Amino acid sequence: IGIASLLLLAVLAISIIIWVVFTPERITPIVRKQAEKFISCQSQIGRVELTFFSTFPRFGLKVNRFALINPVSDATSDTLISVDELTGVVDAKAWRKNKNLVLTGLRLSKGNIHAFTDSLGHSNYMVFVTDTTAQPAAESETPYTSIGIDNIELDNINLEYTDLSQKLKAVIRDLTANISGNISDDRIEGHIKMDRAVISFEHQGEKYLQQAIAKLDIPVEMVPSRQFFSLTDASVSINGLEMELDGTLENDTLRRNLYTDLSYRFQSWPVEKIVALIPRSYRSSIKDIRAAGILSSEGKISGVLNDSVMPLVNVHVLYEKGTLTYTGFPHPLHDVRADINCRSDFKTDSLSVVSINHFLASTPVSSVKIKGAVDHFLTDANFALTTDADLMLEELNALIPDKMKANLNGRAFGRIVSDFRLSQLKETKLEKMNLSGSLTLAGFLATYDSLTLLTNHSKINFELPNRKATSKNTGFASFAIDADNLEARKINGFRAAMQQGALSMETSDIRDTTRIPHLVLSFDLGSFKGDMDTLSLAVNHPHGKLGIAPRSGTPRQPEIELDFASNELTSTFGSNKAEFKNINIKGDVVNDKSQEDIFLQWLAKGFVDVDHGKISLTTLPYSLEIPSVKMNFEPEVFTIDESRIKLDKSDFNLSGSLHNVLSYFRGDSILRGRFNFVSDSTNVLQLMTLTNGIGNEETKEEAGAKDEALSDSVNTGPYMVPKGIDILLHADVYKATYGKDTASNIKGEVRVSDGILVLDGLTFSTPAARMQLTAMYKTPRRNHLFLGIDYHMLDVEIEELLTMIPDIDTLMPMLRSFRGKAEFHMALETYLDSLYNVKKSTVRGASSLSGTNLVLLDGERFTDIAKTLKFNKKTENRVDTLSAEFTVFRDEIEVFPFLIVMDKYKAVVSGRHNFDLTFNYNISVVDSPLPIKLALDVRGNEKDYKCIPLTASKYPDFWRPMRKNVVENKQLELRNMIRESLTKNVIER
Repeated sequence: IGIASLLLLAVLAISIIIWVVFTPERITPIVRKQAEKFISCQSQIGRVELTFFSTFPRFGLKVNRFALINPVSDATSDTLISVDELTGVVDAKAWRKNKNLVLTGLRLSKGNIHAFTDSLGHSNYMVFVTDTTAQPAAESETPYTSIGIDNIELDNINLEYTDLSQKLKAVIRDLTANISGNISDDRIEGHIKMDRAVISFEHQGEKYLQQAIAKLDIPVEMVPSRQFFSLTDASVSINGLEMELDGTLENDTLRRNLYTDLSYRFQSWPVEKIVALIPRSYRSSIKDIRAAGILSSEGKISGVLNDSVMPLVNVHVLYEKGTLTYTGFPHPLHDVRADINCRSDFKTDSLSVVSINHFLASTPVSSVKIKGAVDHFLTDANFALTTDADLMLEELNALIPDKMKANLNGRAFGRIVSDFRLSQLKETKLEKMNLSGSLTLAGFLATYDSLTLLTNHSKINFELPNRKATSKNTGFASFAIDADNLEARKINGFRAAMQQGALSMETSDIRDTTRIPHLVLSFDLGSFKGDMDTLSLAVNHPHGKLGIAPRSGTPRQPEIELDFASNELTSTFGSNKAEFKNINIKGDVVNDKSQEDIFLQWLAKGFVDVDHGKISLTTLPYSLEIPSVKMNFEPEVFTIDESRIKLDKSDFNLSGSLHNVLSYFRGDSILRGRFNFVSDSTNVLQLMTLTNGIGNEETKEEAGAKDEALSDSVNTGPYMVPKGIDILLHADVYKATYGKDTASNIKGEVRVSDGILVLDGLTFSTPAARMQLTAMYKTPRRNHLFLGIDYHMLDVEIEELLTMIPDIDTLMPMLRSFRGKAEFHMALETYLDSLYNVKKSTVRGASSLSGTNLVLLDGERFTDIAKTLKFNKKTENRVDTLSAEFTVFRDEIEVFPFLIVMDKYKAVVSGRHNFDLTFNYNISVVDSPLPIKLALDVRGNEKDYKCIPLTASKYPDFWRPMRKNVVENKQLELRNMIRESLTKNVIER
């Protein structure tokens, strides 16, 4: 009862104070008067009353219809603030002791606030009096030194802030907030907590926020005169996107600078909500992009902000669980993750950099990862990136225009390291870019129109520029391919494939169209196969090096250096085929496009080494086998160190040199060669067939004869000696065949000189005799062939002689009557027709025949002669010795007197006969058992002849005829003819 009584007394006392002592009529003038001391602008204060019960346990002042009016030019309203109700709770103790007005609470309900700053920086909210000059002592009332606010509540307040100097406008509707702080002189310290507001924000004509729902929790410190703001652990939420802020802002209205030193951080922002906040004018650049995911970021903004300067922004962005779709790319990206740092003041290029700690993205079946940095992006962005990709190439087909008729399949994965500027990329300045990487293709198949490229597994390494160049001129780029298999083909065109191949290439700038690029290609392949039309090539383990460089003085024409080696090589061209077991080629090739002939356009020098080759040609009924060829070559000279060749039944080794090769193809000189020709077995007809008619101008009908099937026993026409060449062979042949004839141990010189064939001192053996031959054969026309021979046959069987030289019995018909071994010598010149028939009217020659123990064959002619000359009936038909000489002139053969010895008879025979086989011989006995030496003339022809006896011998005394040496004279004449022909040929050239 006592406590209740005390409480009742207290309530009654307070009620009396409120309603009797501190009535609105007493308090309202006091508040208005005090407000004038702190506020410099016009104020409107309605009814003021003291509260206790609503502000228990403290007293408060409640003002109805409070307004501050501060007109500023261009402001949207003269009223700074207008509220229906303003309630302030006063700290009575601070008021009583320190004369400070300390509001422990302030509540604004249902009002509007219009803050404004003009283009010169004049603001309508600078309404607090800052002059604290002491008043005269006579004045009874002293102004308050500070205002403390423990709690300011804003309930349903609309706020509008316009800053013309910054071209900024902010509108806040339905603001519900709580503010606490302290106002002391020109300083405000407080805490703002906004539970809800609808905000619109516009800067420089761009609407950044439109009726966004915002929340705030901002500890703030302000200096109004400096427009200085300081935030500590502040948080801002826009449409549910919360951001934490720390730092300071200061607006220098004189210099129109906004000084910033702010840091921020936010976590787990949905990207969809962020995109919704992007101003409309910026959305056009991302209209084709749809993004989702979670974004987190932190950063700092420090420096000056004005019309020409931006503060330094240092931002870290983390993007997770992202998805991206772009209308230009048909496949959506998922599982997008990014960790990016960005620093820039949007003015200083050297400070502007984007660091990509990682960026990962996946399509339905592909993925890519990027890390690196992009700097100098304000002027010319520099990209220093490392990209790891794993791509299913089918996804890229949708990006290829239909008109290209291209298609990709398979997988490509690897890493690319790049360092380049955007301008270099736009202008394709590859020489200033840095690109390197390694790319692996698996199950790769690419088609472009009718072209196809495929590989099961290949690895490609590249570098731009080439920092490990083997040449000072190939530093532009390098490429290396290591492939299990690689195949390229074209429909109805070509096909090329390699297995287990390694290729590396270095090059200069291939875009330079003023010169041939420097190129170095090294290759080491397990195998290579290619075919096109009727051509095909198969090579086992080709390896080597190819170098290409521009020619000095003519940079559009190349110089080529080749080093090539391989194992088995097989090539077919039509029905022709070439096979080699080992090939080694080293050479330099120079291109001269000013020449018309293809051979003259490509001048080569180097070395060729070939083993176990075999060439089959449709023009030959037999294969050409090459056991070994070693040759050095230059444009003018080919030097054959060794060449072993087998041609059907012929095999030979050829060594020597060939000169004037280039001059020959230019038409400046004949082709000259000096060779050693060593053979175990040679088929002469086959070699003649191969060389027949080289350099001769023939009609189509004449040349057509060469295309007929060839054999070693049938000749389709005369042998036409090659023209335009001068080849000398030092021959050493163990065995040679010509048709059915065989010769062995052939030694001597064979020379072909511009349509002239010369056999000089050729010695050989046949089953019939040992022989020596010097001959000249010229073929000016196919039906007009010249033959000059110096022919020696030792120990020859006369019967074999008649077989070997069918026309010899025309020259010496009596040979048909003898049998046995003889020695035959002949020097003769004549012209032949295309069938090698002697044109008898052109024959000029001499011959000799000698022999012992010859058998004179029985016959009617011998019987008649023996009877007439009184030979003993028992005389045997054996000739002890025979030595005869004769000459041929046109169709006449003159037989010089020669001695024939038979048993006890010796006779001298002389006379002449003609090619029509008519003859006139004289046979004189010079020694016999009879005392009378008889003689007779034999006249007529083979079938009709007469033996006309003479009374006495023409040579009654024992007489031995003198040798006329007609053969030797003809030999000398023939050699002079050969020498003159060859010398004349040289002089003409």
